[in-house]
Amino acid sequence: MYDQALKLYSTMIALTVAPKDEKGQGTLEYLGIVIIAALLVTAIVGAVKGVDIAKVVTDQIKKITDLGG
Repeated sequence: MYDQALKLYSTMIALTVAPKDEKGQGTLEYLGIVIIAALLVTAIVGAVKGVDIAKVVTDQIKKITDLGG
């Protein structure tokens, strides 16, 4: 996942560095930002999907409070 994001980022940088014709430059920059943001959201949702966060937090709190007893 990170490799794809890095490839996309480097491609966007290569396309936007010192172009001869700067027409549409802002559009490419915004497109790159939107794509990277979408990848980050997808990665976060994929990492959290199927995990019961409340249960994980509760289990960790129980582990911490059970250490003394």
